[in-house]
Amino acid sequence: MKYDNQYYLLTEDASSGAYMLAESEKSDEGLEDLLMMQSIKRRVLGPGHVHITFGDDGKYSPCDYHEVLPAGLISEKLKHVLESFHLPGVDFYPAHIENRGKVWKDHYLVHVWQNHRALHPQRSVYQGTYEDDMFILKKISLNEEVLDLIPLQERLVFRLNEDPQYLYHESVVEALRLADLTGLNFLPIQNWGPDSAFS
Repeated sequence: MKYDNQYYLLTEDASSGAYMLAESEKSDEGLEDLLMMQSIKRRVLGPGHVHITFGDDGKYSPCDYHEVLPAGLISEKLKHVLESFHLPGVDFYPAHIENRGKVWKDHYLVHVWQNHRALHPQRSVYQGTYEDDMFILKKISLNEEVLDLIPLQERLVFRLNEDPQYLYHESVVEALRLADLTGLNFLPIQNWGPDSAFS
């Protein structure tokens, strides 16, 4: 359990959570592969396009973080913080936010393809069959036997291979906290659950 208190998920705060954003049909087709667990750089030829699908009151202004599936939409400022860690298996693709005729550039869709099969099969709670990855994850606990073998640099930010959750090491989270960013909270994985987005 030694890693369970070292990792966080990024979540929206009240300012970014007041809006729902999603990719539009204008997005580059290669960005449909943001869930792939390998690089998609050769597939993406143009920018993403994101629009507001809920909450538009005419006063929208982008935050540094928005929960756009799968791994988020971030500002240039947040991107610089992440890039300072030289994260392997994490890529950023330009995306334009469009709303009521206005366009905000300097935002990026995040693709985390660094992945590790790192759930502890006994301490994690899931409904279904772990061996076949046919389950619904209810509680995360990380496998120290796996993570002990992975250099810290390769697990600062990673996707759980078994389930698309994107984990951020406490050192990265601390840098993000110090950067005075808008729109995001940090959820300890120990507090995560299927209903945590609504709490």
